[in-house]
Amino acid sequence: MQKKSNILKYALFATGLSGIVAEYILSTLATYFLGDSIMQWTLILSFMLFSMGLGSSLSRFIKTNLIDKFIFIEFLLSVLAAFSTSLAYTFSVYTEVRGIIIYSLAILIGILIGLEIPLVTRINEQFEELRVNIANVLEKDYYGSLLGGLFFAFVGLPYLGLTYTPFILGMVNFLVAVMLYIRLKPLFSINKNIIMVSAAAVLIIISTGAVFAKEIILYGEQAKYADKIVYSEQSRYQKLVVTQWNDYYWFYINGNQQLSTFDEWLYHEPLVHPAAALCGEVKDVLILGGGDGCAAREIFEHYNPQSVTVVDLDPAVTRLAQTNEIFRKLNKDAMLDK
Repeated sequence: MQKKSNILKYALFATGLSGIVAEYILSTLATYFLGDSIMQWTLILSFMLFSMGLGSSLSRFIKTNLIDKFIFIEFLLSVLAAFSTSLAYTFSVYTEVRGIIIYSLAILIGILIGLEIPLVTRINEQFEELRVNIANVLEKDYYGSLLGGLFFAFVGLPYLGLTYTPFILGMVNFLVAVMLYIRLKPLFSINKNIIMVSAAAVLIIISTGAVFAKEIILYGEQAKYADKIVYSEQSRYQKLVVTQWNDYYWFYINGNQQLSTFDEWLYHEPLVHPAAALCGEVKDVLILGGGDGCAAREIFEHYNPQSVTVVDLDPAVTRLAQTNEIFRKLNKDAMLDK
């Protein structure tokens, strides 16, 4: 009995992990497409928590074959979570109502997540008394949420990006369903063949999506910009994109234009020279921001500083300025140690 109860709690730990990561993915997507990061994170998290409440409320209408229903909820959740980014980018090509797509996904995924805890609690009540059951179920879900947050912040977004992190998330929910079926097979009443065919279909769908995810997202991302994307990177902090038209380049962070080689001097010259003129002799210069190196270029071109220190939030931006040929030509290697 205890082993079966532990399997359910391990499953809830995993779903707690995937649930919180789903919230973060959709919040980040809303920021990229709609802007205003504080408002989008606040609204997406609020809508998802509300939807989880709806899911919990709807769970009361599931009266029989709880574990059968739970496993199909996990199958559906795995597909929706895996394709959340791909769907958002694909629909962005054909419609301007990107917010409706992202918020609809948030509500639907939130409802499915909200179904999980009540169903697991009710399944587990045959193995543990109420006070222990409730405590253990919520404990494992919350612990999973912490691990999910750490995963998204330090592994998912910086290294896998929004391209592949959702598919890892989908596989977590898929594996939860498979593990439950393997370890708790006697509790299932549904035909074995239905579960096997469903599992195979979900696995094929997720695997196929993961293979083509990069191309799908690049296709959708290209539609956001008027010009051809020649560089794209998801850093730990933000999305960096460089586009090209003829001999000119545009640099975007999270979809917001930072500079254009066509007229960037209109910004960087007034940024540097009035301040430098007020200083008299320019010796030691500190530039806060300016990771593209253009402000540093103006300093080196017109003055003879002893040192120039550039501090930028994102190391990916300064690395781009130091190594990318477009930026090196633009900033005239001002970001290289001299």
